[in-house]
Amino acid sequence: MNYNESTRQRIADMVLGLHVSTTAGVLVAANFTTGGTNTSLFNIYGRVAVMQLFIELTAAADANLTQVLFYTTFTTPVIALNAMCAKCASIASLGAYGRITYVGGAVATAAVITDSAGLTDVDTGGKKAILGGVSSAGVNTIGVIGMQASDATQAATIAATGHIWYVPMSLGAYVTAAV
Repeated sequence: MNYNESTRQRIADMVLGLHVSTTAGVLVAANFTTGGTNTSLFNIYGRVAVMQLFIELTAAADANLTQVLFYTTFTTPVIALNAMCAKCASIASLGAYGRITYVGGAVATAAVITDSAGLTDVDTGGKKAILGGVSSAGVNTIGVIGMQASDATQAATIAATGHIWYVPMSLGAYVTAAV
C-alpha cells in the first residue's frame, strides 16, 4: 500500500517522535575546537523526552583526535551545564555521513561513533532522557541541548548537521533548532 507523504510523516512522528535538525552543514571547524567549545544545537521549551539525538558529518573529519559530548543547560530557571553523556572516542578521519550518537542510559555512558558512513548501529535502545520541566505556576523551562568538543581542533574541512527526535511531555513543550 502506498500512503501519501503527509500520512507517512504523521506515522513517523507517532513512532519516532518529532524531528528537528540544525541548518544543514552548519557545524564547522569552529564548533570542533580544543578547549571545551560549547555549541547550542537545539532550544528546549518545557519538558521533552529525547528519543534519538545525533550529529551527522556532511564533510569528513580530519586526523585530529577531537572528542564530542552532548549537554543540556537552562536559562529559565538557571540550571548549570550538565553533560548528558561522556565524550565519544576520537572522531579522527570519520567520513561524511558518519555519526556521533547519543545512546541514553547512565550519564557516564559515552556517545558512540558509527562504525561506517551511512550506518548507525546504535541508538538509545528505548532509554529516554527527560529534559526540562514545568514550574508549579505552569511556566515551561527554557534551555538548550548542545555539543561540547574537546581534546583537538578539527581543520576547516569538517561540516555536520545535528538531529533530534523528541516527544513533548508538558503542555506547550517543543524543540527548535538553535543554529
